[in-house]
Amino acid sequence: MKEQKTKILFDPVQIDDCVWGIANTINEMYPDLDVESNIVFCPILTGVIPFFADICRYIEIDPYIEYIGISSYNGTEQQDKFNVYKLPVADNIKGRTVWLFDDIADSGLTLDFLTRTLFSMGAKEVKTCVLLKKNTCTFPVDIYGFPLENDDWIHGYGMDAPNRRGRISPALLATTL
Repeated sequence: MKEQKTKILFDPVQIDDCVWGIANTINEMYPDLDVESNIVFCPILTGVIPFFADICRYIEIDPYIEYIGISSYNGTEQQDKFNVYKLPVADNIKGRTVWLFDDIADSGLTLDFLTRTLFSMGAKEVKTCVLLKKNTCTFPVDIYGFPLENDDWIHGYGMDAPNRRGRISPALLATTL
């Protein structure tokens, strides 16, 4: 078995600076606070929780929030199909701008699937925001924090390690599989 090596990719200060920048970009998109009733934030569970919570600390609008539960991984292997266990209420999506928040865009397949699903539920517009975007992701993510050039397994700051632990690290770590 190949030895796994772990290194700190981004420390908590770098992460906080990045999150503040992302939130500020979103704030600049909505200078008129009257639009907030037409905006829905949909964080994709569960790795996104720290990122989304930190985004909310810096956001100046007060959007409606609907959580989405979906998974496409079995351990470290991405599967061909999605396990959808929570979708937003359609009446809360219809005619609104929906923001999908995720921790990482690996291939972009989940974001693509959810974007199409939200449009089929009546969303007026779907925007995407991720903390990390791998160079292998072909989906056009609207806003992302850090680009990733290699295929390491990223964990910490809400994301689990290959052993399904490590979510509580305040830093983002990379493990070579």
